[in-house]
Amino acid sequence: MNKLQDQITQKWVKATGRRIDLEEHKWLIGPIGATDIIKDKFIHDLAIKENLELSRNEKNAGLLESIEDIGITNEKKAKLTKSVADFYENTSNYDFEIWSEWKGFFKPFGGLLSILFSKRLQQLNLPLSSLDSAKGLNSQIIKLKSKEDQKTKWTIWYRKLKSSGHVIYSGVYTTCENPNYKNPLLKVVFPLPNGNASVVMKEEVLEDGSLLLSSDGKKFGDNGFYFTLTDHKGQYWAKFVKAMHNG
Repeated sequence: MNKLQDQITQKWVKATGRRIDLEEHKWLIGPIGATDIIKDKFIHDLAIKENLELSRNEKNAGLLESIEDIGITNEKKAKLTKSVADFYENTSNYDFEIWSEWKGFFKPFGGLLSILFSKRLQQLNLPLSSLDSAKGLNSQIIKLKSKEDQKTKWTIWYRKLKSSGHVIYSGVYTTCENPNYKNPLLKVVFPLPNGNASVVMKEEVLEDGSLLLSSDGKKFGDNGFYFTLTDHKGQYWAKFVKAMHNG
């Protein structure tokens, strides 16, 4: 049954998405997950595959090595609230609490997503009720680094509910060079069986010094939400999902 669920999703991506060229669309490519469970398994698999060293929650470990990585110029950084830059560059120094739940029309969809995929895979496991997250989160910043020069290749934000131990998500924070944009974009990759979901976001520093990261694109090639799929033979497919966005 589990494999059937995944196969249906993957066929949907192929049927409604498009075949992509690896070189032309390398900005969409990212880590993929195993077919049984995501959780933190893909992190260990990725470290072994790419011969990387794993470190967890080191002091001053950030989602970004530098806020400039997403195209923040010196002029924009001067306007940006210092605490915002500090959060992205030193995320492990912060504690987190959330209060979220699926609302109204979307709640049944959230329940179906949980039953079919989220709890089984331990990925994108958003709380169905605000009470699920009332006891807070266990949050880790995990770095996969080169053993030679200790440079970070992948940064993972790994978050679990303290109440149940369920993984909310295991997201890989990175940047990408999309030819349709002048500056690098922030990309968060959520590994899934034989592919991933990714949110590609452009930055904007607002007048009040806050940082807006938006995935509000209108079409394929824009910033936004994508499913990607591979057959492990060098063939890739991608689906742009306009309905899922933020910003």
